[in-house]
Amino acid sequence: MARRVWIAYARIADIGAAALARTRNRLSPAERRHCARIATPRRRREFLAGRWLVAAAKRKGRWQRSIAHSGGWVACVLVQGPRPGIDIEPMAEREFAKLGAWAFPDAAGQPWSREAFYARWTRYEARLKAPPTASLVDVTWFADGIALSVCLPWRAALQAGAPRRWRRRRGFIPTLLNYRLATLKGGDPVRDDQGNTGRQDSNGSTRSSGGQS
Repeated sequence: MARRVWIAYARIADIGAAALARTRNRLSPAERRHCARIATPRRRREFLAGRWLVAAAKRKGRWQRSIAHSGGWVACVLVQGPRPGIDIEPMAEREFAKLGAWAFPDAAGQPWSREAFYARWTRYEARLKAPPTASLVDVTWFADGIALSVCLPWRAALQAGAPRRWRRRRGFIPTLLNYRLATLKGGDPVRDDQGNTGRQDSNGSTRSSGGQS
């Protein structure tokens, strides 16, 4: 059975100016008007990169989409079903104790690892783009120094697989990544790339519940 979800990401620099120019020529009238209103060249590149990534998926039929871009990266998710959400963030080093307490007051005083903070931040942003329903599931991946989270219908989440990264001269390459599947309530079920499963505490540590320790 064909998958009902497509997730991909790329460095905008890898897409290239020529591909973005071709994408601009293929925009719909509404998208062209929107692009013309964007004030800065950087934001226009981000907008065009998102449209290019969606078009590169070459999916036919009725697909709902969500696009995100940050720090020179772009990501998209396409789903046959309810509207999804996506977010991507470069995982810069920060004072995570202060930043976590500011961004998530309910977890104030708890330790924050880099992955724990960016997982929760990107899930939060992805949730804002999806409809407010309890039947959605959050999935987070870490690779290439970025965190990427999607908010999907649970059936689509089971089919998601790893995101595909676009690389110049190589196309879309499936990646083997650490990922976390969560509902944003309680601890987060975790499976890593060694096949271990466990549950993530609010501070980002993991309690193993199977597989190798």
